[in-house]
Amino acid sequence: MTSTPSHVRAVLLLTARRALLASAALVLAKAVAAVPASAGDTRTISVSGEPVGVASGPDGIMYVSDYRYDGGVSVYKPGETAPSRTIKTGTSPTSVAVTPNGTLYVAQYDGAQSGIGMVAPGADEASLVLKVSRGTHWLTVGPEGSLYVVNPEENSVSVVEQGNAWVQRTIQAGPYPVRFALGNDGTAYAANELAGTVSVIPAGAPSPSHTVDVGLQGHPHGIAVAPDGTVYVANIKTNDVAVIEPGGTAVARRIPVGEAPQEVLAAADGTVYVTNGLGDSVSVIRPGAAVKTVAVGDDPGRLAERADGSVVVVNRHSKSLTVLDGGKATPAPAVAQGGGDAEVGADADASDSAVVAEGSFDVALPAVAAGSGGLLLVGAAFLVVVLRRRRKAAGAGADQAWVLD
Repeated sequence: MTSTPSHVRAVLLLTARRALLASAALVLAKAVAAVPASAGDTRTISVSGEPVGVASGPDGIMYVSDYRYDGGVSVYKPGETAPSRTIKTGTSPTSVAVTPNGTLYVAQYDGAQSGIGMVAPGADEASLVLKVSRGTHWLTVGPEGSLYVVNPEENSVSVVEQGNAWVQRTIQAGPYPVRFALGNDGTAYAANELAGTVSVIPAGAPSPSHTVDVGLQGHPHGIAVAPDGTVYVANIKTNDVAVIEPGGTAVARRIPVGEAPQEVLAAADGTVYVTNGLGDSVSVIRPGAAVKTVAVGDDPGRLAERADGSVVVVNRHSKSLTVLDGGKATPAPAVAQGGGDAEVGADADASDSAVVAEGSFDVALPAVAAGSGGLLLVGAAFLVVVLRRRRKAAGAGADQAWVLD
């Protein structure tokens, strides 16, 4: 197979993103059977619709977005395995975030306009909508309650004060930032997928002080900052997590994890969780300990830590949530670190080999339609589909996944 230079692939991917935003096509795989959790340290909650985003408030209430055109946000109180109510939002809600005072923000899509809906504490519907650029937007909340909205197409991050629905200021990032994280000291970090870098922005600054090269071939995606200031970045194509020490200007080390790592969560106790899109697993990185792996549902994506310390993982294809209680984990399989052009071989995690889909993607770039318009499945979605198709060509089966950026 002829490889394509990294800089050419980056340009082609950016061109495809912008071209396909104008018209989306429905390419959803048939549902596959859910993969059960690996041991007694996990619990599985079945959900309806197309679960994508998850967030937990300071009171332990959990919010799960349903990406369907007429979907909303399901609300789970502590201990509940079924939602107590559903919050009405705009069409196709994706990312969700909760402020310390209980205000919920929801990234949504209404026709030709993307927006961020603001839901007051206890309300059942968004009261205000902040208009943003088209495409998908990652939401995160800082310790002070401000909302940070990642704008990939604008290479920036918008800052909204707690309880407001207008932009207070804008932070410049690198080429196509897809994820954003904040340290306890206010330092901000943006993962720039198309540049293979992390922008480091001092507290309150409008632009980065410097960037850290984490590898263009790896396609950095998820990012998180541990309580001690260590930064963890998931590289989808090289199956590793790049570690940047506090104040560091270069990658200190790389931690091999599962296949196609996408999202990263740094828990309050310093434990780091990484969802592996092709491994149907979560890598658990504890300070001073070996990496462990826990099998979860099919196509794990976003995750959130609840007030009780448990971690909730959204399994998109199996339409379920896996709750990790910090119990026993099994050793992670050895993962060979390859370059950006490496093929995915037939060997897979045990959980992944159990997944056999009933169809296959036969298009160059997938997108999900949402009524009269659509949100492009870009970044992680594109890469995961490509990797799964490569695996199929290698003889490992026709398994597949859909992933929202």
